[in-house]
Amino acid sequence: MSSDKRKSKTPAAKPKEYKIAQFFAIRAISGLALSPSGKTIAYITNTSGSPNIWTIPIEGGWASQITLEENAVSSIVYSPKSSDIIFQTDNKGDENFQIYMVSDKGGEVKNLTPSHAGSQTIFCAFNKKGNKILFSSNKRDKRFFDTYVVDLKTGTEECIASFDDIYPFIASDWSKDEKKIVYHKHYNNSDSDIFLYDTQTKEMLNITKHEGDMKNSSGMFNKKNDKYYFISDYKREFNALAFYNLKTGQFGWMQDEKWDISSYTFSHNEKFLLYSTNENGTSRLKLKNISTGKNKTLKVPKGNCITFSFTKDDKKVVFIYDSPQNPNDIYVYDLKKDKLKQVTFSMIGGIPKNDFVVPQEIKYKSFDGLEINGFMYVPKWMKKDGTNPAVIWPHGGPEWQEKNLFNKYFQILCNRGYVVVAPNFRGSTGYGKSFQKLIYKDWGGNEFKDVLAAYDYAIESGYTNKDNIAVVGGSFGGFMTLTCATRAPERWKCAVDIFGPSNLITFCNSVPEHWKPGVAVLVGDAVKDREFLEERSPINFVSNIVSPLLVIQGKNDPRVVQTESDQMVEVMKQQNKEVDYLVLQDEGHGFSKVSNQIMVWDLICGFLDKHMKSSDKTEVK
Repeated sequence: MSSDKRKSKTPAAKPKEYKIAQFFAIRAISGLALSPSGKTIAYITNTSGSPNIWTIPIEGGWASQITLEENAVSSIVYSPKSSDIIFQTDNKGDENFQIYMVSDKGGEVKNLTPSHAGSQTIFCAFNKKGNKILFSSNKRDKRFFDTYVVDLKTGTEECIASFDDIYPFIASDWSKDEKKIVYHKHYNNSDSDIFLYDTQTKEMLNITKHEGDMKNSSGMFNKKNDKYYFISDYKREFNALAFYNLKTGQFGWMQDEKWDISSYTFSHNEKFLLYSTNENGTSRLKLKNISTGKNKTLKVPKGNCITFSFTKDDKKVVFIYDSPQNPNDIYVYDLKKDKLKQVTFSMIGGIPKNDFVVPQEIKYKSFDGLEINGFMYVPKWMKKDGTNPAVIWPHGGPEWQEKNLFNKYFQILCNRGYVVVAPNFRGSTGYGKSFQKLIYKDWGGNEFKDVLAAYDYAIESGYTNKDNIAVVGGSFGGFMTLTCATRAPERWKCAVDIFGPSNLITFCNSVPEHWKPGVAVLVGDAVKDREFLEERSPINFVSNIVSPLLVIQGKNDPRVVQTESDQMVEVMKQQNKEVDYLVLQDEGHGFSKVSNQIMVWDLICGFLDKHMKSSDKTEVK
């Protein structure tokens, strides 16, 4: 039987219906870096219309825009010795990221990898002096990543290591003495290894050698360079913080919890460990005194905390926080006073925060009795009379998780009078690796039944009915949308597919070369598993579709290439099925430009309203 934590109460008054553009005038924070002096915070926001770098004093005050890039900025890192910031951008969403550097005062933007244009570079680290950077690039061969060092003063570039392996070695850390490089070897999303490479002897040591599946990620050296810390699920269901002693070869655990440890850092004096746990989609930020072993949970409101760091004096912590009614902003936590201070204040488009919906946590049983968690967004004013339109939203990934955070897409839908049910179906992260692996080589299988059970849950909630439910999703969620529309066609009033794979055979063949070994494990081998993949490919069941379909695609998407959408739309038209199609010429896998986001959501809402609401709907004020 489904559970519902929402208490019965009189619905609130219906708020005004805001324009789509107002929701995309909400400009929040997506990345953070603290200057070596501890006085300046650099962050990424799309205030100017595309994600760019801004800075603000740690004490708060006036923010300054540092870059004005047309393409989305990502992955900002401060130099350890100067005011220079490393960042990465691609070209219109093609994910061939290059590495750039700019002062936090603004000025000239330097391209540090000009010879790698058209290839994917991955920034790794600065050296201790801050005069060199280490990065990986697949310039030589798209299947493999070589390791390069650039001298920032001279611009000289040197390839220092190459590995031809079906599973690429990607540099993830660099010891302060430059003698060790940490490599991450990714087999699939639940199986990976960490290697230590000696730059002098050229020897490679696997420090996480194992049998079966073991996921290892997010590592860092201690100051002495004799220990390496990383997150691991070795012989565990959930991620814990492990260490490897470089001198003794000892493996051990630094911190273990009943939920995933999602991120962590150490104080500069290494006396304290700060880490966050993911507890059913909500963060808990915890501080551990390493000498005493005592833990305390910081007094942060319910929501999500990401990308945190200690100030130079270790007295404060800087992090990004958000919740369903609060977009991402930067906060400073005074550890002595247990006091929280907000530093940035996101633009919210003139929408009162109280008009944002706080979701309820839901649990329901799927077809086989497995408990599925998720979130249900219900407008405050909505009556439980079974007449309201609803949207089932399967997330992307599929190894991903809906969390208790600010989601402007769900807020748009709620404001326009839709219930949103967002399930964390089997295959989602955050519920243990056994749960996550249930989707391996079963795309369109039991997780599809979990989504259908979410449809049933929406009806059982009393807010909607079987004749007024749509399915909307992007990436894997787009695949699930197409699966729902083709294999359970009678359930859906309409469907919206945002860059979803339509043909699993062509999808497996078209992903980036270095992804293919992992995709073969997660989805299937295009040759060996051909019959199975054909059975699970929505394009082979278009004849079943009875509801209108909207397809949206980025032209430069390297993950789900445009052909996946093109062929679906073509077959729909051949069979005289109702389909609308939009291709964004300057976007990839996800839409970074605000103008494009507004256009897409104007289209989505217009499509949903057309097929799910009466013609006398309330006009936008």
